[in-house]
Formats: sequence, structure tokens, C-alpha cells
Amino acid sequence: MKHGKGEFKWGSGGQYKGNYVKDLKEGYGEMKWQDGSSYKGNWSKGVQNGLGVMEFENGVKKAGTFKDNVLSDLLVQ
Repeated sequence: MKHGKGEFKWGSGGQYKGNYVKDLKEGYGEMKWQDGSSYKGNWSKGVQNGLGVMEFENGVKKAGTFKDNVLSDLLVQ
């Protein structure tokens, strides 16, 4: 079980570096997916929740408030 600060890499090429609580992403963390997109920001119970910045593989960045992995309030694009 992951708990505290750590880094995890999936066989598919994705990786997460940040905080865990009882095996779930919690607090600040950085996630990179196999396609080159990334997220830097807050997590709660394993999903994107709170302030964060999503950068897509094409270079487009969107910053704002995320709720359950969905950008709910765009602050900067």
C-alpha cells in the first residue's frame, strides 16, 4: 500500500509523482500519461480535485479548478 510521498510508473508509460494516502493520490501530485499529456495540481481520493494545470499533447494548457477529473472552472487557457 502506497502512503506518503512517492512515485509510481505504470507499464503503459504513465507515471505519478506526489502524495498518497491509503493507496490513493491525495494532495499535490504530478501525473504524466503515455500520450504526453500531463496534470500538475491537487488530488483527492485518487482523482483530480482542486486547483491544477492540464497540459495536452498538442501543447495547449488549461488551468483552473477540477472536480472529479473534470475541469469545472477554467481560469487560464
